[in-house]
Amino acid sequence: MVELKLPKNSQPRPGKTWPRPSGDNIQEYRIYRYDPDARDNPRIDTFYVDRDDCGPMVLHGLLWIKDNVDSTLTLRRSCREGVCGSCAMNIDGLNTLACTKPADDVSGPVKVYPLPHMPVVKDLVPDLNNFYAQHRSIEPWLKTTTPEPQTEWLQSH
Repeated sequence: MVELKLPKNSQPRPGKTWPRPSGDNIQEYRIYRYDPDARDNPRIDTFYVDRDDCGPMVLHGLLWIKDNVDSTLTLRRSCREGVCGSCAMNIDGLNTLACTKPADDVSGPVKVYPLPHMPVVKDLVPDLNNFYAQHRSIEPWLKTTTPEPQTEWLQSH
C-alpha cells in the first residue's frame, strides 16, 4: 500500500464499483479518488476497462475510464511519450509515468494512486507548488563572467 499525504483526519475508504463491460479482455482498475470540495474522506473506486477498446498503456486505460465511464476522474497528462512527466503517479506501488507503464505488466488489478510524497489537489493530481518553488531556487553550477553577447551564445564549432 502506498503512504499518501492524506487530508487531516482522513482514511481512504471503499468507493463505488462501476459496472463491468461485456468482453473477454477486461482489466480491473482501483483508483484513488479525492474531491476536496466534497469534504469527504478519500475513496478507492473500482473500474473495469475493455482492453480491446483502448491502448496498451495504463494512461490509455485511465483515459478510457474518463471518456466512457466517469468523466469526473481527474488526472494530468500531456505528451504521452514519457518526456514531460505530467502523468507521474503511483501504479502498483511504483512511482512511474502512466504513459510508459504497460497495462500488461500489472498482474491483478491496476492500483493507481497519486504521487505519495506530494499533497493531493484532486484525485490523481498532486500539488506542484513546492516543486516549482524548488525549481525557481536552482542556479546553474557554471556561470559566465563575460557580458551577454548581442547574438546567440556559440556552443561548439
